[in-house]
Amino acid sequence: MSGKAIGSPVVLLGIVFNVMSVVGVVMLNKYISSFDKFNFMIALSAMHFGFTSVGTRILENRGVFTYKEAKFTKVLPVALGSLGSVAFMNLNLASNSVGFYQLSKLSCIPVTLFLERIVYQKVASKTVKLSLIPILFGVGLATVTDVEVNSKGTILAAMAVLCTVLAQIFTSRFQQDLGCDALQLLYHTAPLITIGMLLLMPLFDDLAELQAYVYTTPVIFRIGLSCVFALAVNITNYLVLGKTDPLTYQVLGHFKTITILFLGFTLFHSPVIPKNLIGVVLAMVGVIMYTEAKRKSQAPTNSKNKENFDAKSLEMREEGLLVKN
Repeated sequence: MSGKAIGSPVVLLGIVFNVMSVVGVVMLNKYISSFDKFNFMIALSAMHFGFTSVGTRILENRGVFTYKEAKFTKVLPVALGSLGSVAFMNLNLASNSVGFYQLSKLSCIPVTLFLERIVYQKVASKTVKLSLIPILFGVGLATVTDVEVNSKGTILAAMAVLCTVLAQIFTSRFQQDLGCDALQLLYHTAPLITIGMLLLMPLFDDLAELQAYVYTTPVIFRIGLSCVFALAVNITNYLVLGKTDPLTYQVLGHFKTITILFLGFTLFHSPVIPKNLIGVVLAMVGVIMYTEAKRKSQAPTNSKNKENFDAKSLEMREEGLLVKN
């Protein structure tokens, strides 16, 4: 996309609110779990998607997007993948430090490449593979020095990564089959995910403690605010991706990661030692290298298209068919 699109007020507002909403929902979820002692992440996720279900219907009614029919058999796999992703990511966040939670999300990149090779026989280029080395090494350094990591948290993080990657594969495949945009698909999946979360609550949340939990006004406010942030994340993701390009969104993602890690160090007093910082920096450098490698892999196609266009333009000039401005 052009710089003009990126610089438009709507897109700039979308980027600002995307950063605010993503950082807000992560920080609020961690605060609600750590300080309010509301350790019922599946129940919280059910609230988020219940609110999103209502929110998407209000947006559709207000004409923000157009309703589109979708086959249940194609919506269900997307909902199940998203259900597992959100459930385990919230449990991952509740059981680990903010830094480890965010870095575990970065490991979705190599896992995606691995599964794509196994399932779709897609082989990554040498440059892309080399970019994975600092990511994996950096994540290793950061997790080894993160004293808040435990065996349960590590298992939950691994499950979260696997479910997230599968959810992305399902979403990409079935969204194309359905011909839906992000909000149209979310309209169908959010209620199913809400029901799934409610069914999972007895397995992951202590229902007796949940019933006995005392909801003070500040806690209710923070839970409600986290629901608003959760809806905003989906809306602004759609806006930014729709108005810019994937590379811009990746750079925005790096900025959000750095912001969340910084807030994790300052607000939750995560241990700041040299190895931890080196690991974080290496992981971020690796992700940036990966993004650059993917961008360059697309350059030959763009260059070829430009050469074809220039050759066609020259031919039209010679034939007197191209009008000068």
